Amino acid sequence: MKNRIITLLSELVQINSINRTLSDGPGERQLTEFIARHLNNLKLDAEIQTVGPDQRNVTAIIAGKDRQRSLLLNAHLDTVGVDGMEQPFTLKREGDRLYGRGTYDMKGSIAIMLSLADYFIQQKPPLDILLTFVSDEEDKSTGMEYLVDKWLPQVSPVPIGGIFLEPTEEDIGVCHRGFTWYELTVTGKAAHGSRPEEGIDAILPLRSALEELSNIQTELQSRHPDPLLGHASIHSSIIKGGSELSVIPSRSCLQWERRTLPDESPGDLTSELERIIQAVNNHAGDHTVTGREFFLRPPYRVADGAEVLEHLQKVSQQSKLVGLPFWADSALAGAKGIPSILFGPIGHGAHAIDEWVSLKSLLNVYEVLKKLIMDFQ
Repeated sequence: MKNRIITLLSELVQINSINRTLSDGPGERQLTEFIARHLNNLKLDAEIQTVGPDQRNVTAIIAGKDRQRSLLLNAHLDTVGVDGMEQPFTLKREGDRLYGRGTYDMKGSIAIMLSLADYFIQQKPPLDILLTFVSDEEDKSTGMEYLVDKWLPQVSPVPIGGIFLEPTEEDIGVCHRGFTWYELTVTGKAAHGSRPEEGIDAILPLRSALEELSNIQTELQSRHPDPLLGHASIHSSIIKGGSELSVIPSRSCLQWERRTLPDESPGDLTSELERIIQAVNNHAGDHTVTGREFFLRPPYRVADGAEVLEHLQKVSQQSKLVGLPFWADSALAGAKGIPSILFGPIGHGAHAIDEWVSLKSLLNVYEVLKKLIMDFQ
């Protein structure tokens, strides 16, 4: 099995699947074709789904003894860019560490899922296994959105649980943060820099917005932390404004991100946005201001006592229950009524130039998931 995992991961890493909106990547199309061939060679009916230009998903179902129950397994296909990496698409082994772009996040997990397919095509599982490989997780998760909106409604009944093979150091991720993106636009009036009295500066009012952002962050840090996720947070992300050095700026824009916790309400976030808008309105001057939420991904927490969680805890008793600071596609499955958890290998350097995954851990996660599936007997 060790050599098989290494070979599979080497082939997966060789395929450039950088997200198409990141670093001008080619997208996931070539990788989906490789996975579909592997699954089709096992006599599975692999389906490639077109999500967008060069964005593809792959799905396949391994029929189990009980066709009325199913378990969803998920990995994302895309990676981030490779700036600063030497030979990012060549797998390099140093002892237990396997280096290369995507080894840890998360082509190692794809190799595990394909290896599970190899096994369960020979050993009929006790329930259906839904193999799902999705695009665009590193950006806006359009692949998972497509999966839950277009494909999952055709699967009956709803899966009893989902396991997302994100790297978790072999711990069990039972919750994770969400995020919301906001934008504030200030409009003023352009004028020659030598005649400021004829213009309305659109940049200076952002000072009040930044001060209010800082106030909100201080308040968030003073609240009682979530026992697994810690504190919610807010930070400024992008500021744009002005056109020329000798022109009073007529427009400015501030974008920020709010990292959210499962017990926060939408009303709390709306109130924060209104506070920031009001702070800019109160800034001296005749400018105007508008603000909006333009993208949201919800936080998620699996219910205590979820069947899939109990089974995983039974077969991996050394694993701790943890909260994860990042957002994951599991939230979209959870929103559709599928209790979802995260469980994946040990490694280092997701999105970094020294990305690696532990070979021993890949093999261990494979064995744990095999036991988990058989535990549904």
